[in-house]
Amino acid sequence: MIDWAHNMFSSGTPGWLRMFFMATTMIIAVPTGIKVFSWCATIWGGKINLNSAMLFSIGFVSLFLIGGLSGVMLASVPFDIHVHDTYFVVAHFHYVLFGGSVFALFSAVYHWFPKMTGRMMNETWGKVHFVMTYIGFNITFLPMHQLGLQGMNRRIALYDPQFQTLNMVCTIGSYILALSTFPFIINAVWSWLKGAKAPRNPWQALTLEWQTASPPIIENFEEEPVLWAGPYDYGIDTESIDGDEDVEDMLATVTAEGS
Repeated sequence: MIDWAHNMFSSGTPGWLRMFFMATTMIIAVPTGIKVFSWCATIWGGKINLNSAMLFSIGFVSLFLIGGLSGVMLASVPFDIHVHDTYFVVAHFHYVLFGGSVFALFSAVYHWFPKMTGRMMNETWGKVHFVMTYIGFNITFLPMHQLGLQGMNRRIALYDPQFQTLNMVCTIGSYILALSTFPFIINAVWSWLKGAKAPRNPWQALTLEWQTASPPIIENFEEEPVLWAGPYDYGIDTESIDGDEDVEDMLATVTAEGS
């Protein structure tokens, strides 16, 4: 709440107050940068499988980073006054909100769909959905940065002829972005009705929610679950483990590999 006035730098705000909110807005880049480095470190330290959920997660990080960088630019009073109420602000806003929210939501849907429905989503169509969404989004909103720098105002019905080419590019991108929703909808509906049955742990995860059935049974577990793996043993096939003897054998194998 200490950065709200950066939206009002051109509204007659006193100079001393502009300086204060410019500093507080730029400081936000510190925890935001820590978040981005944490996400990248999580990916770096994991066993990466480029399925649909992971692709959307990587897309989310990359687009949110672009939105954050343009946000630091808008925190500067001279620059913000120059691009205030232009398409540069529109581009920044969508990279943060669409790139930083919708891509994460799509990632969550692909990740949790098997656990919620008991069915697997089609990975081929999931990747088609990602490629169309990522390309369409960038074609739509990336040129808006340049339009804003050139002085094209937002919320106008008509614009000068020199903006025609980039606006045409943005329009083409918007159609691609709109069409990208159809592979997702068709994939989700078809997979829910006819998709392959999901195993209890299709992602070979370690947390408890992936150690029960998909979808979970009433009360989640018939008996107290056994945590058989270490916190960094990602990628081990848990579907082949059945019974106490298998758990003991797996624990012995993991211990031997660790030593």
